[in-house]
Amino acid sequence: MATRLMPLLSKNIKENGFAKGSAGGSYLNPSSIAEGDKVRITMLGDDSLDGYQCWVDGPENKRIALRFKDEPSQSDIEERASELNATVNNDTAARRFMAFAVWNYDAEKVQVFQFTQASIATPLIGYLSDDEVEAETHLYDFTLTATGQGKDKRYTVGLMPGRRRKADQDKKVEAAWEEVKSEGFSLDVLLAGGDPFKPPF
Repeated sequence: MATRLMPLLSKNIKENGFAKGSAGGSYLNPSSIAEGDKVRITMLGDDSLDGYQCWVDGPENKRIALRFKDEPSQSDIEERASELNATVNNDTAARRFMAFAVWNYDAEKVQVFQFTQASIATPLIGYLSDDEVEAETHLYDFTLTATGQGKDKRYTVGLMPGRRRKADQDKKVEAAWEEVKSEGFSLDVLLAGGDPFKPPF
């Protein structure tokens, strides 16, 4: 089984927390989790990404996500939007985000799990800050459930013994993760508005 060499949570998230300031495809979007569903994931790799994200209106009324490593000023947002011929609205505000590479057991694939919801971040940070979990994160799974709809939607994060404790399951997950990494997977590409599964070469 994989051995953790580095902490999965960044120093910034550990020291400052999160609150400051779809199951298909390549991304696991919390909004795609329907009420009553339970999504089970395991973390992959030895790093995560955290930063700030806001949405602006791009050409042809297409919404564009702008991501920054550090909290951006209004002029930072306007400058980046201008580079993309996008418009900043009065309600445009940067929110903290986190992103992880995960294995989604239901989809049976590697996905990017990115979110801004504090109701997900707070318990997840708590679990990943536990000494035993941090030392061997691959031995644990996380469950995500949702209640409510729209702006009233709330999420619950659970921790349970991981399916990767079984050698056959771990081998399957590791093989998929190694394949994605060999193709250049990088969470950092998100900061430039790219796709972690299709990094620029």
